Amino acid sequence: MKILFVISMIFYILYILQVLFLLVNHSKHYKHKKRKINIVSQYCLWIVIPALNEENVIGDTIVSLRNEINKLDSNITGHILVVDDQSSDDTFAIAQSKKEIVVQTTSDIAHTGKGSVLNFATSYIDQHKNEYSDNIILIMDADGRMSSEDIETAIFDFQENPGIGMVQSAVKMININNALEVAQDVEFCGMNRKAQITRDNLGDGIASGNGQFVSLDMAKNVGWDNALLEDMEFTLRGWIKGYTSVFNDHVIVRQQAVSSMYKYIRQRIRWCTGGLQCFKYLGAVYKSKYINTGLKIDLTVDMVIPFLYIFVNVVNIYVFYRQIYILFTYHSVDYTLMSLLFIWIILTFLATISYQRYINWYFKHRENPKMHLSIWKAFINTLYYFVVNVITFFIPIVSLYKIMVGELKWDKTEH
Repeated sequence: MKILFVISMIFYILYILQVLFLLVNHSKHYKHKKRKINIVSQYCLWIVIPALNEENVIGDTIVSLRNEINKLDSNITGHILVVDDQSSDDTFAIAQSKKEIVVQTTSDIAHTGKGSVLNFATSYIDQHKNEYSDNIILIMDADGRMSSEDIETAIFDFQENPGIGMVQSAVKMININNALEVAQDVEFCGMNRKAQITRDNLGDGIASGNGQFVSLDMAKNVGWDNALLEDMEFTLRGWIKGYTSVFNDHVIVRQQAVSSMYKYIRQRIRWCTGGLQCFKYLGAVYKSKYINTGLKIDLTVDMVIPFLYIFVNVVNIYVFYRQIYILFTYHSVDYTLMSLLFIWIILTFLATISYQRYINWYFKHRENPKMHLSIWKAFINTLYYFVVNVITFFIPIVSLYKIMVGELKWDKTEH
């Protein structure tokens, strides 16, 4: 028991240090929050929407994005390219009715994953590109929303940083009606955003799939492979080849949160499995002369943690159970348990402040300046996030099993 407690304690402390390290990192883009967006170069924007059985959302998404395209600076020409992955519902017909560009994947790549769809889209764009403009691809999920202001901000990043291959936006949930949906909003606007900022400060941002701006040059020369976490794999392949990327949390893509725990677990198993698949790139990452040491260490931690958690999560739950058992059986309060709970509350409060500040910035600049998230409400929301993490402790175990048995079929998120 003592040995298990020591193991649990060590990883608890390491987790606290990791979270604190993320929280102290601030976005460099805040330094430029008053900068004037002035697009002087010519850009051709291709909004690519991979779609598989998205009849419930695809029509509204196309209309929303077309409205934003019409507001863009005159130096930006916008196209919407819907790539229907051989849907069995009315996705193709609905998309066609909106008078945008709609193509279907060929039978040999149908339903093989998002990476195949994006390679198919890149090939189409390369054949129809604007020869007199910089061609930029914006990858949007079928439920995605992005304002013209955010699009111009991302394009301005390409203009200010000639040679970059990718700009990744921050993610904000549209629907936050139940605890699970709120937890996802906290995840992406809080700790996930901080992790992205940390990587960006270390040298490069990392792709998050939705709201991802990619130069046509990078899309062609790097391409997507078949990992279940195609965005991370694409990023690593790009870094190894010398492409640079930026994470800008002043650019925001809004998307639907997964509404049920069952769908959430399926989604996260796919993400975790895809992350484990990317482990094979770690050697090439360390050999690469384009990636700095800090970023290599950060990636190593992110890739190794799922393996460690397979063991550590079980140990943590057992140790916590024993602490509670002693508390109720012998009516004695173990100072170590109380200390850990106190530290956890402090940690949650620090994460709360980070989340609250960003949400209130979002309200002020993107939604409604009269809206305000109180510190108490933000604290409750952050608790939801940590509780969901505890409930889904088993996900790395399932993911490792899927890797071992070769069960790597693409399990898409339903919108």
